[in-house]
Amino acid sequence: MAKRINITILPYLVVFILPLTLPAQNAPTVDAVPPLPQPYKATPAHMWEIGLHAGSAFTFGDVDFVPNWGAGFHIRRAIDYVFSLRLDGLYAELKNDDQDDGNTQATFQSGTLQLLISVNNLLWTPNTNRKVNLYAIIGGGLNRFKLDVLKTGINNPPPVAMGYVVQTHGDMGAGIAFRIAPRFNLGFESKASVLFGKDGDRLDGVDRKRTDVLSYSSVRLNFNLGNKDKKAEPLYWVNPMDVLMKDVTELKNRPVFDLTDTDGDGVIDLLDQDNNTPPGAEVDTRGMALDSDGDGIPNFEDDEPYVKKGRKIAVQEEGKPFMTEDDVKKVFDDQISGYTSPGKKGGDNGGSTSGGAYFGQGGIADWFLPIIHFNIDSYKIRYADYGSLANIANVMKSNRDLKVVVTGFTDKTASDAYNLNLSYNRANAAINHLVNIHGIARSRLILNYSGENEPLVPSTGSTLMNRRVEFKVAHGDEVDMDSPKPITGKNKGKGY
Repeated sequence: MAKRINITILPYLVVFILPLTLPAQNAPTVDAVPPLPQPYKATPAHMWEIGLHAGSAFTFGDVDFVPNWGAGFHIRRAIDYVFSLRLDGLYAELKNDDQDDGNTQATFQSGTLQLLISVNNLLWTPNTNRKVNLYAIIGGGLNRFKLDVLKTGINNPPPVAMGYVVQTHGDMGAGIAFRIAPRFNLGFESKASVLFGKDGDRLDGVDRKRTDVLSYSSVRLNFNLGNKDKKAEPLYWVNPMDVLMKDVTELKNRPVFDLTDTDGDGVIDLLDQDNNTPPGAEVDTRGMALDSDGDGIPNFEDDEPYVKKGRKIAVQEEGKPFMTEDDVKKVFDDQISGYTSPGKKGGDNGGSTSGGAYFGQGGIADWFLPIIHFNIDSYKIRYADYGSLANIANVMKSNRDLKVVVTGFTDKTASDAYNLNLSYNRANAAINHLVNIHGIARSRLILNYSGENEPLVPSTGSTLMNRRVEFKVAHGDEVDMDSPKPITGKNKGKGY
């Protein structure tokens, strides 16, 4: 019985194990899969901010305060469009005076790391840059202060002088800044610093177990540091929806592809050069009425549309001329001599001949090849353009003599030198894709680049339509352009 069971399950074991023993070469290799394009970069490189500030400082404590002054500096860096970090330094002279507790003066110094929260930078507005930055402040740091007693009062215990002591503190506050220029803004700010530790109630000289609070209200002069050609303003001044809104606007403003054919000749009005051809008239790809024999009379009005005036031809018994095989060949050669088809070699009129370089003068191939586009500051091929590149490769495989000029372009959001390098890299990336993925010979692809010099859309900002690579049929004399001078320095990878 046991042997019978073993014999019964044996075929199932074979079926289960067989797929596990297939040769490894049957499995697809990782190298055959194209690399994933880089993710869309929505946050541009941006500047640092430094600033100077001065204002009124006083102590809320056990002794009445007398307003005095404070001053300092800061360094600020955006984390994203809402949050930023700021390192702030403060020097202040503080005075307290009343008849009961006496007269004291404190020298206060502090360094604070603050988190600033821009509360108005997620509004959906059409402005590229904010005019106002409204923010809240939280933070903490270290301080040191010393206290001098100028006069004692009648209360007990009296104020006690002390040398420098180091304490911790926490900050809370709010501020508003106004953008005056791309590199300068003016701010107004108020904050409260709560002192911690055993000497936290001695900033006014009297310790009554209630923590003292330093209040500081200031005016701030803020400056942005960085290369304006390669970096945006600090992100709390940049509208986070700007790039998205520009792309949406471009999509909405694209012309509608109109398929209307007014005269019904099979050529849409967008391409039709004659919208008044009568019904049934033979037309070419431009919508023009055919004149096969070139006698100036269109075929639909010509009794003998394939016979040129004055030509000697054979005639039938009743005297009506008819077409011989040579006549048909001649008419056919005359008809196609003005056209260029993909994969043929151009003659004097752009038509097909037996030799010579490929020409695309006025022919189909001049407008057949598509354009591909790129994300900001990127020369990675997008998945959305894989189909277009595959179509280009199929045309080139079907037409072995065809050479293509591949030209890269950029928009106008970086320097000329950087954009020349970026347009070169985009054209080179498209060529590498056609060579590595589709097996097109490198010698059939001619690399050109133009930077920001030939925009499709007249714009000085970030524009998807201008970040592109174009493919055009070579006319026989094009060669690869020399590579541009490389960008050097720590910002060589930054741009648009």
